[in-house]
Amino acid sequence: MNYHRLLRRQLKKAALDQKIMTAISPLLEQINQAYLEADNDLSHIENILEKSSQELFSVNQQLKQNVEVISSQLERVVNNIHEVIFETDLQGKWTYLNPAWEKLTGYYVEDCIGLSMKDYLNSISTDIHKNNIDIAKLNFERQHHIIQIKTLDNEQKWLDVSIQLSKDKDYVVQGCIGTIIDISYLKKTELALIEAKDKETQASRAKDEFLSTMSHEIRTPLNAVIGISHLLLMEDPKASQIENLNALKYSSEHLLGLVNDILDFNKIESGSLDLESVDFSLSHILNGLQSSFQLKAEDKGIKFIIKKDDLLPNVLVGDSMRLSQVLTNLVNNAIKFTNKGKVILDIEVIKKQNKTISLLFSIQDTGIGIPADKLEKIFDSFAQANSNTTRKYGGTGLGLAISRKLLDLMGSDLKVDSIEHKGSNFYFQIDFIISEKFDQVKPKHATTPPSYGSLKGLKVLVVEDHKINIMVIERFLKKWEVDYEIALNGLIATQKAQNIDYHLILMDLQMPVMNGYDASTEIRKSGTSQNQNIPIYALSASAALDVKENVIKYGMDGHISKPFNPSDLYQILKNVKNNL
Repeated sequence: MNYHRLLRRQLKKAALDQKIMTAISPLLEQINQAYLEADNDLSHIENILEKSSQELFSVNQQLKQNVEVISSQLERVVNNIHEVIFETDLQGKWTYLNPAWEKLTGYYVEDCIGLSMKDYLNSISTDIHKNNIDIAKLNFERQHHIIQIKTLDNEQKWLDVSIQLSKDKDYVVQGCIGTIIDISYLKKTELALIEAKDKETQASRAKDEFLSTMSHEIRTPLNAVIGISHLLLMEDPKASQIENLNALKYSSEHLLGLVNDILDFNKIESGSLDLESVDFSLSHILNGLQSSFQLKAEDKGIKFIIKKDDLLPNVLVGDSMRLSQVLTNLVNNAIKFTNKGKVILDIEVIKKQNKTISLLFSIQDTGIGIPADKLEKIFDSFAQANSNTTRKYGGTGLGLAISRKLLDLMGSDLKVDSIEHKGSNFYFQIDFIISEKFDQVKPKHATTPPSYGSLKGLKVLVVEDHKINIMVIERFLKKWEVDYEIALNGLIATQKAQNIDYHLILMDLQMPVMNGYDASTEIRKSGTSQNQNIPIYALSASAALDVKENVIKYGMDGHISKPFNPSDLYQILKNVKNNL
């Protein structure tokens, strides 16, 4: 029988006789069939394997092509990117740099590979490798630095360098990777902005110093003019002289108002004006306005009326001085530009809720009005509706600008409605906190001058170097029977204070030899308890923005600005005497 080759080989090795072969022939037939079937299965498997191999080869070829395409794409991206991408080994030597390195530094990539990055990233201003970066110790995870280097062409460039450790899948450090970005343009822009800011600061400081100096120079003679006009009016002048003296006093105070407007405007512009938040009585402000402007309105033959809502609380919380300044500016303008009719200051409660109240202030007049095309211009600094207004009515054109800026600081806005030749209405809405105090708060300064009585027994040291100012204050002190001495500079004042116990020191700030600040410090440092506690008031024409802060810093108790109001000075002297 024709058996499978493998079966024949096995039977040959077994050497069975014919009788046994015949006996097991059915079994041999089955074995033979199994061998044939195994051959068929194997042939089928081989065919499958052949096909799979061909498929795997095709897929492998496709993967190789895809990898080549992706690698080519990545290489194009890396080669065309503007930022430098780098890699280093554990010793900090370049192992990879993209072509952006050549454009950035001028060094060829092939010349740099294998060299230390320290040789190329050694900043001419800050060495990043002295700043916690140590490749050998590998004691960092990520570092970021701004450095300045010199390129191959000796050009200075600012670089933004980011470095981090490179680790394998088992988190074993292999070296470093990072990026380098050229930020020279941004850095130059930053430096230019800093330089411009410094110049702006210097210019602003120069402007402040100029305004302070000019204010001092203007206020010093004004102090004499206003002081002497007060003195003459206090000395029972003839009826024929009163009109001239009032004109002199009004003109000098008007000039002082112009100076103050410019200084206030400068404070607001420089951001150095701080608002108070204190208890105050709106009624006291309105009474003061009534007293100040009633006579002026009557002189022009017009009415000045104040209307106030019955729901107004007795005491509010806010900056009463700045609110009063705004209302004074607006009422003064309304009366100035109204020749017939009336001016009305109306205060209305818009909303009252819990501890807050919203008030609407409106100042209405029947004056010259404002042309429609000029309504916004009037709020510009140093601007008025037209040039004839300045010539006819005077003013700096700062009042409305200052008022609007002050209201802006208080969270409000100044608005206006006006019809030319018929009148104007300036109005603003502002929120206040309702004070828990029920009784009205007394104003800081009386609205009417005090009755000047004798201050005999009060001993005052006046530190002043200007002859006219000395003459003016001497006249007032003599009138009030104050015992006083004069020191022409701060050094003389410190010497006098060591030997004589004074009740009060009036200290000028700008003086030769020793200024008022240093003199006050020396007096406070002296060993006597008298000098450590004696009231020292700065009496100065200085308008520097930091005067009030420095007065407190150098141990003084207050500041009286020149030209001073005699009633303010008298009140301070009287308070000191009452506390003896």
